[in-house]
Amino acid sequence: MGLQTKLLDWLTLLKTDFPASLELVAEDVHWVNYLPEHVPFGGEYDGHAGLMQYFGEISASFEVGEYVDEEFEFIESDNTMVMVGAENNAKVLSTGKVFDLSFVWVVKFNEEGKICYLREHNDTAAIGDAFRN
Repeated sequence: MGLQTKLLDWLTLLKTDFPASLELVAEDVHWVNYLPEHVPFGGEYDGHAGLMQYFGEISASFEVGEYVDEEFEFIESDNTMVMVGAENNAKVLSTGKVFDLSFVWVVKFNEEGKICYLREHNDTAAIGDAFRN
């Protein structure tokens, strides 16, 4: 199974069965998503507990939009996958603002084929504006 398939399978599980999605993520995963300070879920998160905190913070403040998987672009090299895409119609709960979010993810997989590192590069201006009252 290629890295692209693994990543898309994980995204599907993330949306439908979060506990099962963790089975595709290494115990020592390191997740990085630097965002403007007023966005409540930016920063670095480690391990499964860190991911549970991260996605808990997201679900408390943000409605994830729609991903159009067939529009994603992928670059694969060894154990690393770069995914370029967009999330459409994301919504900030506190402001009610709906917006589109372009992103680039750098994802590394360990020898077991599990995600061990994920660095999100998001359109910080778009998400920052959406969280601003």
